[in-house]
Amino acid sequence: MRKRLLRLGMIALLETVLWGCSARSGSDCIKLTPTSRNCSSPERFAEPPPPAQAPAVSAASTSWMLSTAERLVPANPSLSETVWIVARPPYGQYDFIALHRVASRTDGRGSGTRPVFLFLPGPHQHGEIIIADERYDLRLYLAKRGIETWTLDYRTHFVPREQIYDSNFMQSWTAETFVEDIATAAHFVREVSGTQKIFVGGFGHGATFAALYAAHEAREDVLGVVLLDGYVLEPPDLGPLYRERMPTPNWFADDLEGRYMPYKRWIKILQDTVDDPSGPDFLPVPVFDNRAEALAHFLYVNANFGAQGGLSNAKGGYADVTVLARILQQQDRYWPRVQNHGGFDLKRHLAGAQFDYEKGLAVMNVPILAFASGNIDRAGVPWAESVEYTARATRTTDVQYRVLENWGHLDVLFGTAAAHEVFLPVSEWIVRHNVTIPAGE
Repeated sequence: MRKRLLRLGMIALLETVLWGCSARSGSDCIKLTPTSRNCSSPERFAEPPPPAQAPAVSAASTSWMLSTAERLVPANPSLSETVWIVARPPYGQYDFIALHRVASRTDGRGSGTRPVFLFLPGPHQHGEIIIADERYDLRLYLAKRGIETWTLDYRTHFVPREQIYDSNFMQSWTAETFVEDIATAAHFVREVSGTQKIFVGGFGHGATFAALYAAHEAREDVLGVVLLDGYVLEPPDLGPLYRERMPTPNWFADDLEGRYMPYKRWIKILQDTVDDPSGPDFLPVPVFDNRAEALAHFLYVNANFGAQGGLSNAKGGYADVTVLARILQQQDRYWPRVQNHGGFDLKRHLAGAQFDYEKGLAVMNVPILAFASGNIDRAGVPWAESVEYTARATRTTDVQYRVLENWGHLDVLFGTAAAHEVFLPVSEWIVRHNVTIPAGE
């Protein structure tokens, strides 16, 4: 018992200094960013993946451009992927969005008969295929079952993952701006797929966007909404999840780099875990049996998700930590601070919106399928209640809702049981609710 308590005490102590190395003045100490409080020797950091490439000419245009011609999905010969890109107002250096279409090669493009699903990723996520395995990618799972799936790259996917020094361009990247981007993308999806009505869904904050888009467009364009561990409305009798972050003058981006975690150090930790999960852990003084165990622990105790497995319960076997490492390694580094994805407040985040989203949600009448992870609630955060309240607050009576007990947030989309417990029900629900209406009718 004393040995276990000592070990836990060491872990608690190391968590406060985990992500830094000692601030030394030696020649091997490299300052990673101007705001980093710690340094790292060269062997302790790794370069991040490059951002998505915007067109060479960024002239203002409303025309979608083919970015990647139809190609096979690796390890999935029955599937193809095509990517389009378009510039968005105010047509700055990073004002682009992209769409990834994944579909069965045998169906042909624009058939207008199969279900069409527009998927909206969570913050820092995008539409690129990272793990070409249907067990860990909802789009591949659906496409193999005859559902044409589209995924949006937000503007954030075109921002470099290196340190940026001017974030003013993100000042106008509000929730309403992103919903307008989604509306533009959905119009193109309907046009290319040849169907008037589509399904829309999202993960985390992407589920928020899905609900907001559906509230605006449901009467004409939406067959159903899938909420994967995300909400837009909160029960009035519960305290708000949203917490105002400390304002940072003249800085408008949230950064994956933390106070004690240089971003490139984080990338190195993830890469090392992928390369050799059984290798020695990444703590200054090794505590865990291996890297995989260490990463699973620190994902479990992530304070932003309640420190009770709210981010992931890979520690309990609900996710493969090497899969999560590959996903996290490919995240986009920055997210607009004005959206503050630590929580969502409809009145605050859409205060100046032209459309009354609160009223739109109240009168929305389309089927809803919702899943909520259970572990965030274990920390006293009413997360699942907010997901359920969002699902049931509209006019529709066709609501299916399920809490995934002992699951963390990431486990809903990337967990070891996600294919059977989430992807399969989503697939069956979409097929059951599909009513194909050719575009233009």
